[in-house]
Amino acid sequence: MTASPLIQSKIIELCEALVADGEVKSARIQAEAFLADESAMALYREMATLGRSLHQKQHQDEEPTADEISRFNALQDRCEGNEIIAGFLGAQNVLSGVAEAVNTFVGKSLESGRVPSPEEMVKKGGCGEGCGCHH
Repeated sequence: MTASPLIQSKIIELCEALVADGEVKSARIQAEAFLADESAMALYREMATLGRSLHQKQHQDEEPTADEISRFNALQDRCEGNEIIAGFLGAQNVLSGVAEAVNTFVGKSLESGRVPSPEEMVKKGGCGEGCGCHH
């Protein structure tokens, strides 16, 4: 099913507001800078790949070696010290936060059949019930 013309026009308005927003623009610029920097991408990819490998080992009840842990920590330190990567990670947080806010607001509207109040939109309980984080 496609959205009605009214909903489509409001979606376009929302998208126009998103691309005009200064924080979103800045985040996109930072993300694009990262994607244009092959060395930063390679460093980040290496750290992420090793991190996934170590995580997989732990789930298989294998202990990562001291060398693997040391190598991962060194890669992580290099990534944290890289301005392009730090900017990219900040940009990811901004963009995913905006997307989450839009999805949550729309989802609550569809569930309840009304526009949620600002109080309803404030996260309660961290990442959800039963997660154990008790935020």
